[in-house]
Amino acid sequence: MKADKKKEKLTLAKNYFLANHFYDALELFKELDSADTKNSEIKLFLGITLLRSENYQEAIRILNEAIKIEPDLKLANHALGSALFMIEDYHGALPAFNREIDINPKYPDAYCDKGYALNELGNYDEAFKSASEAVKLDPIYADPYNVIAVSLNQLDQYDEALKNALRAIEIDGSKANYFCTQGNIFLNKGNLSGALNSFKTALELDPRYKEAAFNKSTAHLRLLDFEAGWKLYENRFATYPKNSRNKIITKNFFDKNIDSLGRIFIFKEQGIGDQILCASVFNEIDKEEKVIYIEVNEKLLPVFNRSFKNLNFVTSKNYPNSNSYDTTFGIASLPSFFRKNINSFNNDRHSFLLSDKDKTSIYRERLLSEAPLNKICGLSWQSKNQTIGKYKTLDLENLKEILETPGITFVNLQYNPPIEELDLFQSTYKVSIKNFNEVDLFNDVDSLCSLIDACDFIVTISNLNAHVAGALGKKTFLLAPFSRGRNWYWHDNLTKSLWYPSIEIFSQNETGDWSVPINQIKEKIVEEISHE
Repeated sequence: MKADKKKEKLTLAKNYFLANHFYDALELFKELDSADTKNSEIKLFLGITLLRSENYQEAIRILNEAIKIEPDLKLANHALGSALFMIEDYHGALPAFNREIDINPKYPDAYCDKGYALNELGNYDEAFKSASEAVKLDPIYADPYNVIAVSLNQLDQYDEALKNALRAIEIDGSKANYFCTQGNIFLNKGNLSGALNSFKTALELDPRYKEAAFNKSTAHLRLLDFEAGWKLYENRFATYPKNSRNKIITKNFFDKNIDSLGRIFIFKEQGIGDQILCASVFNEIDKEEKVIYIEVNEKLLPVFNRSFKNLNFVTSKNYPNSNSYDTTFGIASLPSFFRKNINSFNNDRHSFLLSDKDKTSIYRERLLSEAPLNKICGLSWQSKNQTIGKYKTLDLENLKEILETPGITFVNLQYNPPIEELDLFQSTYKVSIKNFNEVDLFNDVDSLCSLIDACDFIVTISNLNAHVAGALGKKTFLLAPFSRGRNWYWHDNLTKSLWYPSIEIFSQNETGDWSVPINQIKEKIVEEISHE
């Protein structure tokens, strides 16, 4: 290709790119690249055009070629990092952004996008620092303020997070993700109406924004607006880990009567506790004439098979053949068919799981062997959830007032309990918490069911034990966090669970302070015993 013709085509391709005519730009850049395979500038433009065209894998290949030809080529590493970010390879994106910063230290976009990657990796302090460098380089660049807002929100600095989110919106009010960040901060602050308004604006700016749609759904559900919540709840899959999003879901199943869906395969999702929550509607589909396969965690198979006679429970090891069913959807969609408003929770069932009664009797007899007139209280106080566990978890010391109540035999339901903390607490306060060491509280859910059923009542945080106790209809005093870490199904402003009628909910008045709900539970327990 002659030099003048090449220059003319390159100028035209750049003009197409700047006008967002990526298809036309792409064709010209490909032609130029074929004619001059060693030209790093052409490869850079081709790679960036592929990135803007959402052809990320091809963009990564071309940009790597450009960097190989000219390692210090400005913008190439930033574009490469951006492409890797878009395929969710955040670990791969970081070195690319760092190389761009080394080559181009005055380029704020590299610091900003490094901050986005660090946030995705959970390194919020470093994300804050990187975005702050971008702000220093360009104080009226909106994106770094959003990165800072996300970081501070995750670091529980909600007021400062909100200031930065508002600053990003002030600079550029056209970005849906800024309003989603604002909504997430409002959620953590317990301002659900503010969250709903923020997510509404985000979806007006970008109707395909699935994270905003899902977060909006959980706010609706927390506020008992089931009709609005369920419609958006299907967007949850976009927030799952990448390898959990490849399920084939029947289109347009939502809003149909479940009896019209033929043979059904319901695949598992979320944790064991959430699967038990969804099982609260199993009795409404447990019919001899229905063909329904339900994938569940294999730990649940014994108790589910005992409790429901006509449902076909499977695991990933024995999926039904695709010819065996007509419709498939996730288990978390199942309640949407039956729980459309508060009144739909009114039924005569206060429990839906059955423990192994023989095992339950053995456990109860052993627990009462030393003090047969005592009440038995099952106890758990920790959550191992890596994302929100710390907001739900208590120190054993917090429960001192409850544990000093006379006339109660306490039994540990906490799997992998902190033995040193237990021993120190028991020796310091002269109280006893019994351990059933032969029961694997993590893997043997069936035995856990029997142990919980052997108790008279349960004191627990929001974890698996709460779901098991509620499903068994066991009187339960639930300690719920104020806002962050509060699962939507405990709802706001409720003192009794809709999903598990035997559970009373005792909520924090503010994040981190458990004193009010613990004192309320202590009063309830004393009242419970005195009435016997």
